[in-house]
Amino acid sequence: MDLNLEETLNVDPRRLDRPLDPITKAWDLAYLRFAKPDLDQQATFFKDFGFLIAEHSSERLYVNGTGPTPYFLVVEKSAKPDFLGVAFELTSREDLEALAAHDGLQIEPAEGPGGGERVRLTDPNGFSVDALYGRAQGTQQPMRKAQPHNTPTKKSRINQGQRGPVSPPDVMRLGHVVVMTPDFEGSMAWYQKRFGIIPTDVLCLSDGTPVLAFNRCDRGETPADHHSIVFATFPVKGYDHSAYEVHDLDAVGLGQQMLKQKGHKHEWGIGRHILGSQIFDYWSDQDGHKFEHFADGDVFTSDYETGYHPMTSQGLYQWGADFPPDFVKPKISIGFLLEFIHNLRTVPGLSFKKVRMMLASTGGKARPWL
Repeated sequence: MDLNLEETLNVDPRRLDRPLDPITKAWDLAYLRFAKPDLDQQATFFKDFGFLIAEHSSERLYVNGTGPTPYFLVVEKSAKPDFLGVAFELTSREDLEALAAHDGLQIEPAEGPGGGERVRLTDPNGFSVDALYGRAQGTQQPMRKAQPHNTPTKKSRINQGQRGPVSPPDVMRLGHVVVMTPDFEGSMAWYQKRFGIIPTDVLCLSDGTPVLAFNRCDRGETPADHHSIVFATFPVKGYDHSAYEVHDLDAVGLGQQMLKQKGHKHEWGIGRHILGSQIFDYWSDQDGHKFEHFADGDVFTSDYETGYHPMTSQGLYQWGADFPPDFVKPKISIGFLLEFIHNLRTVPGLSFKKVRMMLASTGGKARPWL
């Protein structure tokens, strides 16, 4: 088995161009929006996961972490659970004005802690996309310091043990979100034009067709996360997971122990990704929405060139528990089939063959000996 992904793509891929003249260059993800029927139950899961509750009313839940961001999740009361959309942080009001003018929208006050202003757009998948500017930052909360690690050649920890608390980890920030889309090309073009995102690594089918892109924010010489938003080809639109950074590897492991103790559903982990390099651990809440703890992720400046790799389960991780066969397996229902048929008829570039190849590429064993 070859873990050098650069050497395993045997065809010339169709390249994804960088945005030449984007309207804005988003600085980071700001928050995600969900709808949930039981805000109290959701708050319990979030607390066990390591989040802090910034505000909790009968109609809305604002969630943050130990970092200065006033909130990175908004949960709205609704009869059914759903993923509603994303938000990006902009660095100037001029960018906000330009985006509003381009899409013919109004700038409005942003709700929630920190205030600010926003423009609410709708992407090709029907998800809301907020462009946010001027949100006041909060105070960073106390958190356990990252533990020093001893190596064979450098002993940083002397006369002390490695003892992390068995408690929910200190989640500092929102790292990324993975969006499933039947319109991969349209989604990439839409977000690149409006927010200037750069594909860091792209996964391709055996014929060289790009079907998944890890995209980072363009911060120039300031390093940005390997990916802030990922688009993956799928029969219907949806949310796959979102990821939240903790301060060290022990926090990932101790967080797993805490969530097991509380009886939550474990999805996958602990392991280390190949693209992005994060140590990961995935959990799902009571409605099946997946949330990831991660630590030790890669960062890149804007001049880093895009990498192209085969779309395989092998390429998703270096080591760890075997990739669960149902991790990205669609849940078949009448609604799913009707939406899929509609997308086959209306979305350019989507075909049954493409979807079948995409799903088959992640269906095999990543490690032949397991």
